[in-house]
Amino acid sequence: MASLADSLPNGAIAASSSVRPRRQAFYVLALLCLISLLGYYDRYLIAILVESIKHDLGVSDGEVGLLTGFAFAFVYSIMAVPVARYSDGGRRVLVLGVSLLIWSAMTALCGFASSFAILLVARLGVGMGEAGGIPTTHALVSDTFPARWRATALSATVVIGGIGFMIANAAGGWVADHWGWRAAFLVGAAPAPLLALLLFTTVREPAVSARQAEATPASLWRAVGTLLSRRSYALLCLGMAVATVASSAMLNWIPAFLMRSHGMTAGQVGGSYGLIMGLATIAALLLGGVLGDALSRMNPRWGIRLPALAFCLTAPMTLAFLFTHDLTVALIIAAPMNLVGTVATTPAYALVQRLAGSGNRATATALYLLIVNLFGMGLGPALAGWISDALAERFGPQSLQYALALVSCAYLAGGLLIASGARSVMRDSAAANGA
Repeated sequence: MASLADSLPNGAIAASSSVRPRRQAFYVLALLCLISLLGYYDRYLIAILVESIKHDLGVSDGEVGLLTGFAFAFVYSIMAVPVARYSDGGRRVLVLGVSLLIWSAMTALCGFASSFAILLVARLGVGMGEAGGIPTTHALVSDTFPARWRATALSATVVIGGIGFMIANAAGGWVADHWGWRAAFLVGAAPAPLLALLLFTTVREPAVSARQAEATPASLWRAVGTLLSRRSYALLCLGMAVATVASSAMLNWIPAFLMRSHGMTAGQVGGSYGLIMGLATIAALLLGGVLGDALSRMNPRWGIRLPALAFCLTAPMTLAFLFTHDLTVALIIAAPMNLVGTVATTPAYALVQRLAGSGNRATATALYLLIVNLFGMGLGPALAGWISDALAERFGPQSLQYALALVSCAYLAGGLLIASGARSVMRDSAAANGA
């Protein structure tokens, strides 16, 4: 099948910033969004299936924490940077297609797992596959769209994450209720061969520029040292990582909490909480960028204050959500809790770019994601599971509630760490702009 981009030079689409993207560009964006949606579904599906997996395989909360957090985050974080650098050498379509097939095959393996060990290996495989997903998708969007359209196109792939999470909870929970948790994993793997075929046959590899071959290990380490020497950047990375301990624990454990403490089924959680969280996440990702830009124009320090304030406000909302006895009230609280907690995401990405300087943008983002995902995403679910196991003898089914309450304190700690960088953010920004 001929590529839809064959008529364009180097397989790129409308490189000039003044040119409106062609129809092929929107086709490529739609395909990348479908791949991203499937990736988010496969990544977060396990959260809605925790109780079914525990019952069937007899795993502990601590082991579930490894499956939902560390097993994925460790491989994902470590592999993301080298995979991204490999894809930049003119292999982006190849890397994304192979990554899609790997993470989907490992998702299918989750559905066939007969023990904790096999499920752990499968989740490691999902993380390895998805390491080539988001960075390569963002690079292909940038290759495809001219500069003036690029931010809008990228926002579509970011917002799709909220939709993917929502579908993972709603559709995954419904499938689990009717056909079992294994079927939910198999459904998540099924579309991959078709999407990979479309990607390989209708999207051409972008041309490789000379500049893409300039990076060396030595220059990478110098860039890392420069970035970490900027106090506000280091504190942003550390604070976001600490806050992500709480947010990743909530993301992976709240479905199980609602089933244990409020007697809901997987389908009910997906259709109520999953929908609320998905819509709140989409709204927060859009609002965060607009609000962050508006406040930063008033005072540039709001670029770091907004994420800090958002996390500090999320902590008491989370405690109110966990300890209310009325399910309706809990679901009402869930909307602002998820909205405020997610608002920090987009301003934090923008601040990373502002503190990076033009020569270190990709490195700054990769380093930020490495720190935040490896520490926050990896530790959060496991920590909550371990605490829940430790408290089980005293609190029984409510041990998870108290474990999540303790872990939610990381929101406040992370927010305060980020806020402490406000004093140096102007100086660090000036240094980045002058670099």
